[in-house]
Amino acid sequence: MRHRFLSSIFALVAVLCCSLAIFAQAPAPTDAKSANEAIYSGKHHEGSVPPHDLSGVWMVSENFRFSPIHEAPNSFLQPWALAKLNAEPMALRKDLPEGHAGGATALGRDQDISCSQISLTDFITKQKPIEIVQTPQRIFMFFEYAHTFREIWMDGRALPNDPDPSYFGNSVGRWEGDTLVVETVGFSDQTVINGMPHSEVVRLVERYTRPNLDTLELNLTASDSKAYTKPWTAGPVKLAWHPDWELVEAFCIQDDNTAFKKSIIDSSWVHGQAPNSTKSDTENDSK
Repeated sequence: MRHRFLSSIFALVAVLCCSLAIFAQAPAPTDAKSANEAIYSGKHHEGSVPPHDLSGVWMVSENFRFSPIHEAPNSFLQPWALAKLNAEPMALRKDLPEGHAGGATALGRDQDISCSQISLTDFITKQKPIEIVQTPQRIFMFFEYAHTFREIWMDGRALPNDPDPSYFGNSVGRWEGDTLVVETVGFSDQTVINGMPHSEVVRLVERYTRPNLDTLELNLTASDSKAYTKPWTAGPVKLAWHPDWELVEAFCIQDDNTAFKKSIIDSSWVHGQAPNSTKSDTENDSK
C-alpha cells in the first residue's frame, strides 16, 4: 500500500512538471492591447460557412470599435442637419473617433455613458455581444446591452408606407446571394443612426456577409431626402463569432452609470466633485 501511495505521488509530480513546461512555452499576451485582441477577436474554427446561417453570438472585433462614415458629414448633410450635428456635445459626435470614445476632455468623459440615447447602429457595432437567432419567418437580434432585441421580418412582406415611429424602426430582410440585406424605416426622431441626425423618411440598409466561419461583415447605407443631399455609407464593421459565449443581463441603469463615470472614467474625480457634476451629485455620493 505504501509503495502504491508513493508511486501515485511521483506520478502526480511528473504530471505537474510537464504541465508547467507546457505553460511556460505558451506565448502570453505582452500588453493589454494584445490581451484584448486575444479575447475579443474570436478564435479560428475549422469548418465551412453554412449558407445563409448567421446564428450565434457575435461581437465587434477589437480593431473595429469605430466605424466612421466614408465622407465628411458636411458633404452630405442638409444645413439644418449639419447645424444639429454640430450642436451635439463632443461625447455624442459619433462621426469623430474622439467623440465615439468619449473625448479627451472632462466633458467627454463625464458625458460618455448615458442610458437616454438609443441608436440601433450603436447596439450592433458597440463592443457588446449580440446573439442572432433565425427562424423561417423572422431573424432576431438579442442585444446584451440594455437586454433587449430587434426583429427582422423574412416572410417577404413590404416595408410599411406609414410606420409608427420606434427606436429600432421596422425592418424587413432578404437574401441576395449569400448577403443578408436588411432595410429599415420608421425611426423615432430620438434615435441617431451612426451618430447622424435624420428626418422621418430616413431609410437604413444593412448588408451582412459571412466570408468565413469566424467573421461577420456589416456595411451600412442611409438615405434621407429631407436630411441628406446624397446617401452615406459606412463599414465594413467586422464582428467575431463566439460559439462558447452566452449573453448575460446588462441593463442600462443611469445611477450605476453615473457612479461608474465618476469612479472609473473620470480620473480627476477622487472622492470629490467631478468636473461636470453638480453640488447635489457630490452630496448624494458622500451619503
